[in-house]
Amino acid sequence: MQFRETIISIKNLTKTFGTGHAAVTALSDVSLDIEKGEIFGVIGLSGAGKSTLVRCINLLEKPTYGSVIVNGQDLTTLSDAKLRLARRDIGMIFQGFNLLMQKTAQDNVAFPLTLCGIGKKESRKKALELLSLVGLKDKAKSWPAQLSGGQMQRVAIARALATDPSVLLCDEATSALDPATTDSILELLRDINRRLGVTIVVITHDMRVIEQICSRVAIISDSKVAEVGYSADVFRKPKTDAARSLVLPPGERLTGLKSGGELIRLAFDGSTSDRPVIAEMVLKFGQPVNIVYADTRVIEGRIYGHTIIRLPDDRDISIKMQSWLTEQEVSFTKED
Repeated sequence: MQFRETIISIKNLTKTFGTGHAAVTALSDVSLDIEKGEIFGVIGLSGAGKSTLVRCINLLEKPTYGSVIVNGQDLTTLSDAKLRLARRDIGMIFQGFNLLMQKTAQDNVAFPLTLCGIGKKESRKKALELLSLVGLKDKAKSWPAQLSGGQMQRVAIARALATDPSVLLCDEATSALDPATTDSILELLRDINRRLGVTIVVITHDMRVIEQICSRVAIISDSKVAEVGYSADVFRKPKTDAARSLVLPPGERLTGLKSGGELIRLAFDGSTSDRPVIAEMVLKFGQPVNIVYADTRVIEGRIYGHTIIRLPDDRDISIKMQSWLTEQEVSFTKED
């Protein structure tokens, strides 16, 4: 999918907490462009600065330096009154749901509309429509305490959509949910993106979330943007140590496997993942290889994978196998 119109433009954003010797820089000179209609992921380990970044997009945290332009407006230059109006176009959902426990699901969704001065009858009507959109029309009269975690997050999503935003920010929105519920919430976000055209920014520490719904991703490491690219490209050929640590977590690295033949990593993209490349190579050269590690992911409906193999001890055979892989247009890299 190609995107052309920028809806969020972050320029040289820096956020520092505290002053003097106690100052802590959460973000340093971050620049990103997010295109209208895409689902954009921001991923990083704990403390990398990703949650601070998302809170700077709607100025819940005011940047120390830099600009945040949403729909052509630099939010950092707006008065408090104009900023409140601009925020109506930026919905947000959180890890902890943040529902009002003393209000029903319908009243939680209607709450932002009443704050905007919309009448009770109209607000409740729209709230019911949004609950239907997220599959919870039958839970309109339920209290948050009567709902599951996944249902509470669906109510939170409906509430975030109440003011018809063009942007939806998701700050670790699935971190408190089990895997099956996470999948259903991600599918709901994808459906909302398709049906309403809302631009979605997903903040997460989980690469699986990125792979499932994000077209592009930014890797945040040590308060900076380490890498930006299409999700499939980052998984297939990560360019930085930060990206590699997310694609292949440290616990699965192969630093202890140094004996024997050379280790190489094959990267299979969506067009070659169904080929029996390793089997063909073994048959062609009459030499076995050892599969040390394998992982496959489905990204935007296509299968991508990494397989690390140990080539034979025979150096000549090893070189010939690598040459053959190159001829077959199979991407691979040597493991250190």
